[in-house]
Amino acid sequence: MALQPSWEQLRATWAELGAKDPLWAVVTWDEKRRGKWQPREFFQTGERDVARYHDLLKRVTDCPAEFDHILDFGCGVGRLSLAWSRRARQVTGVDISPGMIAKGREFAKSAPNVDLRLNESRDLRCFEDGRFDLVFSHICLQHVPWELTDGYLREFARVCRSGGWVAFQLPSRPLRTLSSLAAVRKRIVDCLPFGLNRAYRNWRRGCPVIFDMYFVPPENVIRAANHAGLPEIHREPDQSAGESIESFIYIFGKP
Repeated sequence: MALQPSWEQLRATWAELGAKDPLWAVVTWDEKRRGKWQPREFFQTGERDVARYHDLLKRVTDCPAEFDHILDFGCGVGRLSLAWSRRARQVTGVDISPGMIAKGREFAKSAPNVDLRLNESRDLRCFEDGRFDLVFSHICLQHVPWELTDGYLREFARVCRSGGWVAFQLPSRPLRTLSSLAAVRKRIVDCLPFGLNRAYRNWRRGCPVIFDMYFVPPENVIRAANHAGLPEIHREPDQSAGESIESFIYIFGKP
């Protein structure tokens, strides 16, 4: 089994991705490599994703039409933070990549209720307890080793206020074998699994940067969240990690 990357390797990987092609590193569609994403089209994908989450939250919880303060964990260049800013009085985004935060601040200049911050810590100590009524993360935790994600779930519970919600996505397992994936890889536009524990996508020919993907069984996610004080409200299948990967959106409540 391959060794998991160190915290320093994780930071270095996303620092390079954020510096070279930050939009493609967030939404890795093959035809958008090397700066081909147009910002308007890129941020429309964020609007679609956030609309789905907000509609889901309204359906399965008593969440408001407008949140007070949302935390967007793994915000990248603000693709989802900006969409949430139209549904919240304040949105704070955090990310490990300096390049993505810098680019995101440029995009967020016209959104005074969006604050994007660099957080290179293994925790969220920069925030006090109970600060947010929604803690949210999408297509981010799938690239974080489970032992770190487990710790972040405890932090999500801590910074979520009583009566608030925690919503995120995580893949659980690959659905195809290596041989079958080889035949369909050109049709997969997100991360591609080449093993039971990790998935890789090359950054550019001759100089690879590795995207690690971690598969976590739902029972492990729910057990960790429960230990953090977050009972499950809802879970449903999601294809954001790729059509070849079983993935779920999880909704938890903070009592």
